[in-house]
Amino acid sequence: MRYALRTGWSEDALVDLCTRHGVSRAAVDSITARVPRDGAFALVQEICAASDDDNLGLHLALEANWSIGILGVLGMSLTNVREALEICTDYLGRFNANPSTTTTFYVDEKGLPHIRLGPAPPEPAPPRHFVETIMAAGLLLLRRFTGAQIKALWVSFRHAAPADVTEHAALFGTTDLRFRAPANEFVLPTYALDLPHRTADPALAAYMRSQVDAMLEAMGGVDLAGAVRGCLREALEQGAKPSIGHVARSFKTTGRTLQRRLAEASVQFTTLLDEVRCAWAMTLLRHPDASLKEVAARVGFSDVRSLRRALKRRTGRTLTELLGHDHEDASS
Repeated sequence: MRYALRTGWSEDALVDLCTRHGVSRAAVDSITARVPRDGAFALVQEICAASDDDNLGLHLALEANWSIGILGVLGMSLTNVREALEICTDYLGRFNANPSTTTTFYVDEKGLPHIRLGPAPPEPAPPRHFVETIMAAGLLLLRRFTGAQIKALWVSFRHAAPADVTEHAALFGTTDLRFRAPANEFVLPTYALDLPHRTADPALAAYMRSQVDAMLEAMGGVDLAGAVRGCLREALEQGAKPSIGHVARSFKTTGRTLQRRLAEASVQFTTLLDEVRCAWAMTLLRHPDASLKEVAARVGFSDVRSLRRALKRRTGRTLTELLGHDHEDASS
């Protein structure tokens, strides 16, 4: 919308555009407001169609005053890239029920992080400029948070290649650009996950998470299991050994009440704790100097054997299979 105003659209024309597509003009400039998916796509497509800029999506991502939104503020206050991707994409999934606008994050078997936008075929893909803006802005935000010039290993797009991809290569930092691919995603080097955020602020992160949870509550309820997982991980990262009472106090309730609410959602607290311990253990074990005994103790297992059993129970794979090498030390 700011681009449209700069390039000759009047405010009245933009209000009319929003009205025709069922979007509140005021909501577009709000950090917390949400707009209809189809309306957002229509606004992007109509403004792009009126432009003679074939790489408008990339140029919008480069906007110096690009709004990071409430999840961006949360992301910048978290500890590192891994934490920001895990927590923020989890929240995005709960905000966006429609898969065409959902951003997902996963780490493949080689330890490479993938950030994916929208669904795979046969589901329809979001518009080209929308995709390129969101994907480019995501990488630019990670660079902004870390101060590191992170370069993608490769980038894939479901749409056809434009006539000139020079700007795409320059922005993403790679010439490995794949068009008409099965997914819209960019892949980062493994080291990027552990890059610390210059803007990390635990107090702000806790406050922003409470605000996002309040928004989800207003929309129809927080994902209780997801919220408990987040609380458990935070406790483990701080060196605590969380119990259901510890978590319940974070929710300002009793352990018995939390247990009942989890049971109503067909979830067991011990299962969630096991999941989080295993996930945090795998994160720690990817460090080349990690000690099995120290990791087991840090995530709350009594010994290395318990850690191994838990990982096998959760994943069906041995520790060696999970890490791709034989991770042994004198303590095992």
